[in-house]
Amino acid sequence: MSGTGPAAHDAVKPWLLLDIDGVLNPVGDHADRGFTPHDLHGYQVQLNPEHGVLLNALDREGLVELRWATTWNDAANAYVAPVVGLADPLPVLVIDRALAGPVPFGVNWKAASVLAEADGMPFAWLDDFFTDPDRRWAEARVLDTGVPTLLVPIDPAVGLLPDHLDQVRSWAQSTSGPAVLSGEELLERTPHLAADPVSRERAEWFARTCNALPGQATGLDRRDLTVSLWDRCATAVTAEHSGEPRGVRPTDEFVRQSFRRFLRGDGAAATVWADRAALRAAQPERGGVAHAKDSYRLVLGDPADRDAGRRIQQLVDSAVADLGISPDIQRTHRSVLIGSPGPLVQVSVRADRSDTSSDLTVAFGHGGRAERVPYDQLLRDGPDALLERVTGVARSVAEMREGRPAAVAYLPRPAARRPQQQPHQATPAVRPPTSPQPSRGRR
Repeated sequence: MSGTGPAAHDAVKPWLLLDIDGVLNPVGDHADRGFTPHDLHGYQVQLNPEHGVLLNALDREGLVELRWATTWNDAANAYVAPVVGLADPLPVLVIDRALAGPVPFGVNWKAASVLAEADGMPFAWLDDFFTDPDRRWAEARVLDTGVPTLLVPIDPAVGLLPDHLDQVRSWAQSTSGPAVLSGEELLERTPHLAADPVSRERAEWFARTCNALPGQATGLDRRDLTVSLWDRCATAVTAEHSGEPRGVRPTDEFVRQSFRRFLRGDGAAATVWADRAALRAAQPERGGVAHAKDSYRLVLGDPADRDAGRRIQQLVDSAVADLGISPDIQRTHRSVLIGSPGPLVQVSVRADRSDTSSDLTVAFGHGGRAERVPYDQLLRDGPDALLERVTGVARSVAEMREGRPAAVAYLPRPAARRPQQQPHQATPAVRPPTSPQPSRGRR
């Protein structure tokens, strides 16, 4: 898709992928909400004709193309569609367990079938089993390919609600209409980059990602966010993609984190990461500073060379980028070794437990002696101050090591006394209670 004209998916109607169990067939008894029990295809289910009314109305609006994405497969049209009152049979995206293969831990196994058949297609997916790994691959699909993707988690104890379909409507209207931004528009804002092919490629990516985002996230407009990121970060992002070897690209990574938070509907967090990207972009040109992206230990000479501060900065940046991707990781570690053999300085990056976007702090050293410093403050201080901080900690570690008597330094710690084990006593087997609820066809 080119960022210089309308998005390639403009003429393509997004799919709305619809599950049954946990979505149209919730867990528990909901007779008070209009659900009635049925024996269909060998399963006990409860269905509500109101769902048919809501889905038929959405289908008539023409914003999305409804499709089944359920292990019922063709049986969905034969048994479920008539009961809920769908006006027409729906196309079936076949869910095949054989396609799943080895699925990453925590990922909805049906994703293999969905991604195989919906390759390149924008889609919204209503399902009752989405996890953080699922949200991450959906975000990567938007950021890496520019294909609009929306996962709408459904509470299986409640089922599909009108608000879920309103979310789909808003998403479809914003992502399947004309492009709100083009790469050419961005390059016009930065004439000094217009002739650079790398800048042009990055401008296309910025615009493509913008057009695949929902319209707003807690009051923040997608175009406003993208233009602000480009104005403040385009030069640094271009330099990072032009440099060799291609290792850590901190400004680019933080731009991606800003877009990730927008996709999660958190405009405030998106702004935090946008400001962080701008801070990183304000640092001097990194040039050819070599640092392997997957390296967790940085070895510096003694004395350190003139690029040491920037290499330490990139080491810390890589840790911050790791925290930004996964909200369930709150801390990560790196280390800096000065000389060989020399003092090892531990680098610990920690995020606030409730939000990995804010309160990012970095500690240099060991245990309670380590002072925690806000990461954004380190960016403002610059690489030279960072090098001075690390070498100061290294000196303290070396002095502490040299001042400790050898006889004490290598004494083994006394083994902890283990509690005396009681003789094993057999316990009677306990059977789990049998659920009084009949099976509702959880397939």
